[in-house]
Amino acid sequence: MDLFPGPAEQVIARYAEGGIRLGFRTRAEVARFFDGPEPVPPGPVTAAEGYGTGQEPPARQESGVCAGVARVP
Repeated sequence: MDLFPGPAEQVIARYAEGGIRLGFRTRAEVARFFDGPEPVPPGPVTAAEGYGTGQEPPARQESGVCAGVARVP
């Protein structure tokens, strides 16, 4: 939401037309899920930045989706 607020609002409005309530979390809101568990590098990043260790992304891509992986002790 915080990376592409204009398009996110358009998507939210389009879903609302069909009676579906949709919401996006900001990067900070996603990052709070990693308080406690041990984040696996690179931590919470955009989906386009999250690729395996030692791997390069196929091409530079922009994404408004933030994700990550963590280990729970």
